[in-house]
Amino acid sequence: MPAVDKLLLEEALQDSPQTRSLLSVFEEDAGTLTDYTNQLLQAMQRVYGAQNEMCLATQQLSKQLLAYEKQNFALGKGDEEVISTLHYFSKVVDELNLLHTELAKQLADTMVLPIIQFREKDLTEVSTLKDLFGLASNEHDLSMAKYSRLPKKKENEKVKTEVGKEVAAARRKQHLSSLQYYCALNALQYRKQMAMMEPMIGFAHGQINFFKKGAEMFSKRMDSFLSSVADMVQR
Repeated sequence: MPAVDKLLLEEALQDSPQTRSLLSVFEEDAGTLTDYTNQLLQAMQRVYGAQNEMCLATQQLSKQLLAYEKQNFALGKGDEEVISTLHYFSKVVDELNLLHTELAKQLADTMVLPIIQFREKDLTEVSTLKDLFGLASNEHDLSMAKYSRLPKKKENEKVKTEVGKEVAAARRKQHLSSLQYYCALNALQYRKQMAMMEPMIGFAHGQINFFKKGAEMFSKRMDSFLSSVADMVQR
């Protein structure tokens, strides 16, 4: 079967079996995309949750490092060098906490939010229009069935005219709903490409920014500090 690019709007009025068959392919694709998007969102929320946990964990670690000097050790003489070193480490962890907090915000704004918006706007729109299209189609089928059951007698011409108007109105409603539904399904094929790429671009930029700032902040001054701490530990 050749690749299908879009539903033709001019075929919406015909509502042929071929058109309905093609529509079912688009509907199946939309359903698969909805399931995948929900799973993708869960994975992204897990990443965001882990990053938030890093913020809380580094904050707690910094406080715990400062708490060392407040401990009432029975053999605490000569701990001044350890205390000053832990104070410095606490400042380092605080600065690192700021980077983790910034990364968490970036992940929320550029990774999680876009996929939520895609799900709530585009996928919900398709689902809503599908329901409206189904209702309009049912109304049209019922009006057609009602018209077909009318007796073919001249005295029923007035009733026949009224029912005919109902059929025409139902047909217009179905046509309008099908046009809106087809447009939304066609648009979804393009939007899903952006929806999948945009959050990962945000994720990548956030991680790169985090590592760049971390390297700029710590690489030079931390090398000499860690070297001196290593010497102290070795002694």
